[in-house]
Amino acid sequence: MPRSVFHFLFSMVTILWISLLCGESFRMSKCVEIERQALLKFKDAYILGLDNPFASWNGEDCCQWEGILCNNLTGHVTGLEIGYAPGIGGKLDSSICELQYLTSLSLDNNQLKGNIPECIGSLDKLIELDLSSNKFVGVVPPTLGNLSKLQTLNLAYNDNMSVNNFEWLSHLSNLRYLDLSSVNLTLVVDWLSSISKLHSLSELHLYNCGLQNVTLKSIPHLNSSISLEVLELRGNSLNSSILPWVVKVSKFVQYLDLSDNELQGSIPKPFRSMCQLKDLRLNSNKLSGQLSDNIQQLCCVNNSLEYLFLSDNPFTNESLPNLSCFSSLVELYLQHTNLVGMLPKSLFLLPSLQILDLSHNHLSGVDIIDNANTLTLQGLYLSFNQLSGSMSLFEITKLTSLHTIDLSYNPLSGPIPHTIGRLYNLTSMSFSSAKLNGVINETHLSKLSQLNHLDLSQNSLSFNLSSDWVPPFKLGILIASSCLLGPKFPIWLQNQTELTNLDISNTGISDSFPKWFWNLSSNLEYLNVSDNKLIGPLPKSFPSTIVDDYYNHRVWDLSFNNLNGSLPPFPELLSLFLSNNMFTGSLSSFCTSSAQYLIYLDLSNNFLNGELSDCWWNFQSLIVLNLARNNLSGKLPDSFGALQQIESLYLNNNNFFGEITSLIPCQSLKLIDVGDNNLQGTLPMWIGHDLPMLIVMRLRANKFQGNIPTSMCNLSFLQVLDLSMNNITGSIPQCFGDLIALSNSMLPRESFHHILSSFASYTEEYASGTFYDKEILALKGSNREYKTNLGLMTTIDLSCNHITGEIPQSMTKLVALIGLNLSGNNLTGSIPNNFGHMKSLESLDLSRNHLFGRIPTSFSNLNFLSYMNLSFNNLEGEIPQSTQLQSFDPSSFVGNDRLCGPPLINLCHDGVISPTRSHEKHVTSEDEDKFITFGFYVSLGLGFIIGFWGVCGTLVIKTSWRHAYFKFFNNISDWIEVTVVVCVIKLKRRFQVEG
Repeated sequence: MPRSVFHFLFSMVTILWISLLCGESFRMSKCVEIERQALLKFKDAYILGLDNPFASWNGEDCCQWEGILCNNLTGHVTGLEIGYAPGIGGKLDSSICELQYLTSLSLDNNQLKGNIPECIGSLDKLIELDLSSNKFVGVVPPTLGNLSKLQTLNLAYNDNMSVNNFEWLSHLSNLRYLDLSSVNLTLVVDWLSSISKLHSLSELHLYNCGLQNVTLKSIPHLNSSISLEVLELRGNSLNSSILPWVVKVSKFVQYLDLSDNELQGSIPKPFRSMCQLKDLRLNSNKLSGQLSDNIQQLCCVNNSLEYLFLSDNPFTNESLPNLSCFSSLVELYLQHTNLVGMLPKSLFLLPSLQILDLSHNHLSGVDIIDNANTLTLQGLYLSFNQLSGSMSLFEITKLTSLHTIDLSYNPLSGPIPHTIGRLYNLTSMSFSSAKLNGVINETHLSKLSQLNHLDLSQNSLSFNLSSDWVPPFKLGILIASSCLLGPKFPIWLQNQTELTNLDISNTGISDSFPKWFWNLSSNLEYLNVSDNKLIGPLPKSFPSTIVDDYYNHRVWDLSFNNLNGSLPPFPELLSLFLSNNMFTGSLSSFCTSSAQYLIYLDLSNNFLNGELSDCWWNFQSLIVLNLARNNLSGKLPDSFGALQQIESLYLNNNNFFGEITSLIPCQSLKLIDVGDNNLQGTLPMWIGHDLPMLIVMRLRANKFQGNIPTSMCNLSFLQVLDLSMNNITGSIPQCFGDLIALSNSMLPRESFHHILSSFASYTEEYASGTFYDKEILALKGSNREYKTNLGLMTTIDLSCNHITGEIPQSMTKLVALIGLNLSGNNLTGSIPNNFGHMKSLESLDLSRNHLFGRIPTSFSNLNFLSYMNLSFNNLEGEIPQSTQLQSFDPSSFVGNDRLCGPPLINLCHDGVISPTRSHEKHVTSEDEDKFITFGFYVSLGLGFIIGFWGVCGTLVIKTSWRHAYFKFFNNISDWIEVTVVVCVIKLKRRFQVEG
């Protein structure tokens, strides 16, 4: 072959290889037209948001489009990757299946809906398939089992998807990575057998799949030849029967997560064979026994283990065991493990330890104060002029590699030692609720330049920082509630321009907000300054903020202060708490707030007045609105009908009048309180039809009238009904016995809470961002506020109306009822005989009616009854014998004169009242004398004087009255005399005629 030809061929081959390796600039072919059209159909099925991932999808060559990979020689599309873009969504069009040369399909975090097309199983060249974190529904297509070349399958976090069986999975012989987290696998009974057939599998993630417990003996010929490196089975309620399989497949495992299951007993001895473990997570199980014994089962990993999670297990009370064998340990989590006593020396021999979480235990500290110049502690020679603080905290300061420390909820006691400043690598320090006291000054904090998260809440600590002190750190999170920062507003916060979470509630601040403070607000996700004595008005405007559609967690709590003035427009927030202040004026300026995302608004207990502006169209995301206890008036605005997401509405204790028809469109309402207003009209019939989700309805103390509509019986979820103190007439509907939530004691009760923000606070009150609704209920003779247990309350209060008729027999079917108040009405008839069927009753008030007859003997079944009032009726007979009824005060039965028996002094004999101890004895003169008292004689004398001299004295003084008086009696005398004479004459004549 000529040398020139050889060089030519060599050059061509070189160019081809360079084009394959170096990509687009040397590509020989454009994309295939059929595939370009398929990609356009795929794009058209998307709903685009703020960002457009398809902005580059134009032109003839689809291989130039962003997210597309092509074969450089053939032009076929081999890869399709559309990453996360806010606001996108839509469906996965079946046109994707025309891309027959795809080897990689990645559409994670696209908010795609609908079913996964079954035809994806025809893409037999696929090596990687990632459809995770979307909103797909339905069954995972079994046709995926046809993808024999597949190495990566990720369908995780499609919460509404399920798998019926795993037969198709066992065909994926090349699969190395499998993630089906949050996909429902509860119907898959052979999951363990199918997984064991995937010989190439090295990484398995099955988090929160509802996996069934499996007994290895029930699966014949179980193949355990796979050797996993990563195994995640957390959140499945698996018991310890899974552990033998875990040990078999985990000889080379480096990451093992069995957290949030039902593992019991101790860590099994076979765990000693897992010598490659770097990350072990067994937290949130039911592991028991001595923690030290469990640690012994991990001795094989003493040089490799870096991450150890054993939190939330009920180990036996024990001091922290020796951990020095884990010399490579980087993170240690042992919260909620019943640790007691002091921290051991061995803990301080972990040179690589960066994160230490021992919170929620019973670790204690020993207060030490030594004025000596030298002190020898645990073999370490230290020189101090004065050493003070908690011994445990002092020893912790030796761990200079620490980045994060959490000793919250331990009875450490004592002050924080100044040596805490040695931990110059600290980024997070949490000592919440550790019973610490003393002073925090610059010495504690001046060397902590990396500090980002500081939580000292719920301690008796006092901050003593000079006004000109400039912190060396930039905090992102500061939680200092219930410490003492006041009385002046802490000026050192002025430099903390990166704060996202700030909680300085109940810190003794009695000052106004400084102007510079609101410059911090643009970054604040969570702000809590409640329970102080802050004064003055709020600024007329706040700095503008940019809020991400999917990342708005902004919660501001300014409640329980002395803030005054009018309400300004607020920036975009998720929830706003302004209750228990002194705000005045109308809500007109507040109506201009940026409120697109506001879901919780509490303006209760202020001095707001005037009519409500018709601006609620701007607040259509509201879930909770609380305007209670103000001076608001007027009619409810029509724009309330725009609150179609509203679940809890508090308008009570104001001066509203008119009807409540504007609430008809609010079909998501679960709680409505318009009590203590001047609302009027008949009870709305539409409530039973248009508010199907209603659980709490409080209309008390208004001017509603008319009958109780039977449509209320359609409220299947109704648990609290308060119609008291109105002008309601008619009878109690018979259908009340059909109220499902009150007649079914086994029905699950809904908890009234709203999870508003994962950043809400790290304090106990707002842990995990949960805010509870609250309601004041009249129960057991008094008003009481119910909050966390409001969802458990089941009460009916119809008191102080004009209701007539009898108590319906059907009401006794309300076996879940806790409180019933029918007092102050015109009820008649007898109490239903099977009243005792309502065994859950704790409070019963039937007083001030016209009930008659006996108290039913079934009352003896009301074992939980702690308050009862049957006074001022016409009840009779003996009070039934039971421990409960005899324990009530006699005043509970007063006004029923024919009742007898304990606890009354009137005892019964054969069902008849006996006024004394024995029906055979007469009333003694001693008993009679009890009625003749000094007051009796005084009353007798006054009566005589008034009666006698009121008449006779007038006749003596008034001459005309005296003449008229005697003239009247003279006329009467004459009339009687004439009448008698006439009668005698008539009688004589009759006798003469008869004779």
